[in-house]
Amino acid sequence: MRPGKIVCIGWNYCSHVSELKSKLPEVPTVFLKPSSCLIGDGDDIVIPEGVTNVQHEVELALVFGRDCRNVSEDDALSYVSHVAVFNDVSARDMQSKARAEGNSWDLSKGIDTFGPMSVPVPIGDIDVQNLDLELTVNGDVRQSGNTRDMIFSVPWLISYVSRYMTLEMGDVLITGTPEGVSEIRPGDVVTARIEGVGQITNRVR
Repeated sequence: MRPGKIVCIGWNYCSHVSELKSKLPEVPTVFLKPSSCLIGDGDDIVIPEGVTNVQHEVELALVFGRDCRNVSEDDALSYVSHVAVFNDVSARDMQSKARAEGNSWDLSKGIDTFGPMSVPVPIGDIDVQNLDLELTVNGDVRQSGNTRDMIFSVPWLISYVSRYMTLEMGDVLITGTPEGVSEIRPGDVVTARIEGVGQITNRVR
């Protein structure tokens, strides 16, 4: 079953903010990806004609097991039933143009196949604030980080978003990416992994 919405957090690691030459955010940057962008392990990331700079972004994804509205930080994680690995594939050329013109990022982030996501696993005793993230392209490490380096913690993000937008059962919240984003091209094999959560591999075409 597809989620009703995928809520995304941009610029949630200082290192990633620096590499994109952006200002440190005072509040999270929030945007949406459509569920139609989702693909699974082994599916292809397809770059549309005319898109010239597509980049990878490994992220921790949270899946909500019940409706979450205006919750406290203390209670926030009790609403999360599963976690997964997410690759927030982005058309950076389109995104940069949209930013320069004051427009939203949604199209550049929501292209079909631009949401690889591993099979969610129960959150159980997983410490979401101390997980190693890694992304490789053709076996070479491009991204390596840990969720403890987030600017805004996972419980804080859930509480903040739920203050304005109900996170419904089945919805997904992706929590930002560390430094090391880079271009991927047709023929590349991209693997995103998070310790204790899983991994997902996709070929680009």
